[in-house]
Amino acid sequence: MTAPRTLDPARLRRVFELERQGGCRNTAVIGGLDRFLVQLAEDGLLRGTPLAEAARQLPPGGYRSLPPDKRERWVDAVLAALAGGAPRLPSAAPNAVPARQRAARPAAPPPPPPPLGPASPLTDLPGVSRAVAARFEKLGVTTVGDAAFLFPRRFNDYTNLRRIADLEPSSALQTIVADVLEAAEFRARGRLRGTRALVSDGSAALPVIWWNAPYVARNLNAGDRLVLAGRVRSYRGRLQLENPEFEKLERAGDSFARLEPVYPATAGLGQKTIRAVVARAVDAVADRVADPVPGWLREQERIPGIAAAIRTYHAPAKPEDAEHARQRLALGELLAVQCAVLLRRAEWQRSADAPCLDLGPLREPFVRSLPFPLTRAQQRALAEIERDLRGPSPMLRLLQGDVGSGKTVVAFAAMLAAVASGHQAALMAPTEILAEQHYRSLARLLGSGDLSALDGVFSPPWLGRSLRVLLVTGSLTPAQRAQVRGDAAHGGADIVIGTHALIEDDLQFPRLGLAIVDEQHRFGVMQRARLRQKGRNPHLLVMTATPIPRTLALTVYGDLEVSTLDELPPGRQPIRTRWYRPDERPDAYRFLRKRLDAGEQVYVICPLVEESETLDVRSAEEEFEYLRSGPLAGYAVELLHGRMSARQKDDVMTRFARNEAQVLVSTSVIEVGIDVPNATVIVIEGAERFGLSQLHQFRGRVGRGEKQSYCLLFSSEEDPGPDARERLNAMCETTDGFAIAEVDLRMRGEGETWGRLQSGTNTMLRVARLTDRDILLRARELAARVLERDPRLEHPEHAALAAAVRPFLDRAAEAN
Repeated sequence: MTAPRTLDPARLRRVFELERQGGCRNTAVIGGLDRFLVQLAEDGLLRGTPLAEAARQLPPGGYRSLPPDKRERWVDAVLAALAGGAPRLPSAAPNAVPARQRAARPAAPPPPPPPLGPASPLTDLPGVSRAVAARFEKLGVTTVGDAAFLFPRRFNDYTNLRRIADLEPSSALQTIVADVLEAAEFRARGRLRGTRALVSDGSAALPVIWWNAPYVARNLNAGDRLVLAGRVRSYRGRLQLENPEFEKLERAGDSFARLEPVYPATAGLGQKTIRAVVARAVDAVADRVADPVPGWLREQERIPGIAAAIRTYHAPAKPEDAEHARQRLALGELLAVQCAVLLRRAEWQRSADAPCLDLGPLREPFVRSLPFPLTRAQQRALAEIERDLRGPSPMLRLLQGDVGSGKTVVAFAAMLAAVASGHQAALMAPTEILAEQHYRSLARLLGSGDLSALDGVFSPPWLGRSLRVLLVTGSLTPAQRAQVRGDAAHGGADIVIGTHALIEDDLQFPRLGLAIVDEQHRFGVMQRARLRQKGRNPHLLVMTATPIPRTLALTVYGDLEVSTLDELPPGRQPIRTRWYRPDERPDAYRFLRKRLDAGEQVYVICPLVEESETLDVRSAEEEFEYLRSGPLAGYAVELLHGRMSARQKDDVMTRFARNEAQVLVSTSVIEVGIDVPNATVIVIEGAERFGLSQLHQFRGRVGRGEKQSYCLLFSSEEDPGPDARERLNAMCETTDGFAIAEVDLRMRGEGETWGRLQSGTNTMLRVARLTDRDILLRARELAARVLERDPRLEHPEHAALAAAVRPFLDRAAEAN
């Protein structure tokens, strides 16, 4: 017997009467009462009924786990509740019961089980078996509270369904209900690519594409009725729905005038089950959830309580209700984030005995010695850094700027301030190539002609003294490492540039006054802390060439003050970017030969080192052989990749920098590689396989001089898919790194971009978004007020907030 579609009270009572008459052997319905209750819950028929409360009293093992006497009492209680009265005692003939038992006082009912709380295991919810709980665990849900905080990713808005005939191309989600006419896997270039279906709602038919998801076809059959929500695009003059989320509808006559939550899902766990379990969890614990926003702050700011927001966000009446609830929940999350970053900043600057560093009279001679004038943005950033360096508290500043905006020169000026003040400076880069590039750049500014040595002594006339710079990488020989270790420890090195090797225990800097971390996003909080621990309260400057939206900067790098270089040096021209499809390659190669004949140089970037049988994309070695024997035969072509030794890479880069090589074929190691003003063209093979931020970084390898530069994006397919198309089009439309960062943020989604604030599906940020700028700024202000009142969050009234903050501080400590 299956659960009824409508809850007929008479029929429901009959089920439990049959169970009672059968001796409570769990035989009244096929599959047992536990399965019967689960089916009722999944159909949404249990909530708000007397049976719902009785179901909550069952132990984790359900009805089947009860001994016979407890089964009888539970069934009697259910029948009494359904009848609207007190539980009925088991019926029996008076003469069948001994007089001694008839006279005895009825046994007291067992005490009710403790009420469910947010920390209760998910299996404590009625109807949640261990198998179901195991599937929920894949979503990071192990407790009842986790289930209540498993918020919808979106809502199917059945109050505003569109007819297929009325659809228009748009980046906004559009929802339809349609029948499947056909569905099948499809291939392109011999490889399995995805699922293609045709659906109809009677007004028109519409193609549906799921890219890289051939498994979808195995779950669809002709005649299935689906609700689909996705983006509609125009492809070759015809509309199609791409990568929609979908759900099968089982009842053809359903009324769809509602908002239906769509939750994160996993294999074996459908939306119907998730909705039922989450609804039970919300009913059980919403009023017992600790609110990270303290009561005094809620009262002062008239902030609604968290329980109402939880309930509304799971079951909103209209879209604006859902958004208001989400914003309330996001405020609590971002308040915890901002408290964490402000606590981290306070801890970093707790001491007030940082070294006083000052360029002093060297500032003007150094600026005059540069081969170019500083931009206004560079002058502003340098002034901000100098002000921090002279202060008693350690500087904690982020220097961000687009590729080619001149961050390195500003950083070098700060390093010279340390040297001029009798201290050491250290710069840590994520790769050997970037560390070597920084060394060469500094050597050029200091007037050295030897760009290949691992260390050097420089005596620029404006400095008035000699200056020693060391390069420390993991590829040093034991003898070189011993020498570097001794020079750094005994004061023989003024500036040390290197990779992670700088933070190893055997390298010490007794006079470290300034630590600089380049490409900050590649290092964890603990790594920059270990570098800083090499000295006594040194100042810290972190740099990134990846433009960061303001919201992300305040969140991930909220403990840092931010200086932004938003201006390119004079004379630089915007890089012209074009996307070439496979059949357009001959035109691109003719263009390359024209630029090479004009004496300019070309980068060619490939995703792989060796040819791959599984990826239809040109490898660096394959492309190297193809170009030098084919389209670019007769030109000097070199190959560079990460598997080469440091000496081999150095030789290749030196030849290219001297224009002894005209074309450099490279893997992604060139992303933060050499600076060659004469290189005016970069070709990116398999461009659809790179992320938008990385494409922009590659493009920044050209445009370093005054000549017009070009970026050629080669896709390996005619149609690389919707996301890749959007990335490639964005690259062609703008060279503004901050605009690119915003597009990248929108495309990659919240989870991927927030990085250390999230970990797989077990996220600490469940509803906050990087677009919540106003909420974040408000949270920042509220966090400052809370910490002014309670600097360490030790007061009892802040216990819930302290608990919410702790995971963010722990994550910072675990970062690698």
